[in-house]
Amino acid sequence: MMNWSGLLRKEFRVTRTLLLGVMAFDLLVMVGFFLASARWEFPYLTTIIGGVLAVMHVFFLPLYLLISLNSEGRKLHLWLHNPQSGARLLGAKLLNGLLALLLSLGLIGVLALLAYSLETSEIVFPFDNLGLLVLYIFSIILAGAISMGVWLTFYWTFYQVLKTYFRRWALLLVLMLIGLVSWFGGWFSGTRLGEFVMDWGYVQFPSPLSMEVNQEVFEVSTSTVPFPIGSVIIDAIILVVIFFITCWLLDRKVEV
Repeated sequence: MMNWSGLLRKEFRVTRTLLLGVMAFDLLVMVGFFLASARWEFPYLTTIIGGVLAVMHVFFLPLYLLISLNSEGRKLHLWLHNPQSGARLLGAKLLNGLLALLLSLGLIGVLALLAYSLETSEIVFPFDNLGLLVLYIFSIILAGAISMGVWLTFYWTFYQVLKTYFRRWALLLVLMLIGLVSWFGGWFSGTRLGEFVMDWGYVQFPSPLSMEVNQEVFEVSTSTVPFPIGSVIIDAIILVVIFFITCWLLDRKVEV
């Protein structure tokens, strides 16, 4: 347990500059738009900008991992000589990145709620739909960030393997693999087998469909849409498999 906590502290030190930079950017943008909202008399501008910033965080975890992994890549022999397994090494990075993502999103949420509480506009925000909208956006951000983070970790590790054998051609081969995987995923989802494997377990999922803003009304309309639970389960299984393949490659195939 002490080794695990030590890994987490080390990961935080490696990427804290990125986290502090992103949080400072969040603060400056939110405060700036709050002042602009008061001057331009644009109702709920800061809250809307907070939503945009939050959506942009879907790329936070992949960027966080890329910086962390590239930092390790410059001294790969030291990192791989760590007695911890590949699963622990990569798991520490993923967990630390997720915690950093939640911290940044939490700051945006606090600032957005503060701006909402200080709003003086007579236009009423439909607060009963706000929780649904926040949950919807947060789920998309988290799922997208984890998916891209796991795949990026796999491609980075695979690049380290190929670099041993193909040197300067390794990056091109990884880019070709990315294109092949993307093409195969799109093709497979359109086949009958893909529909059979993934299109099942439909539930009615509440989802915000549109947002309308003008000088008289601010509405978040909601409805329910059919959502396949099967695709979520299959995607989760694929991510788990890809993560453990990545750990195996890191333990067995990456050479320094």
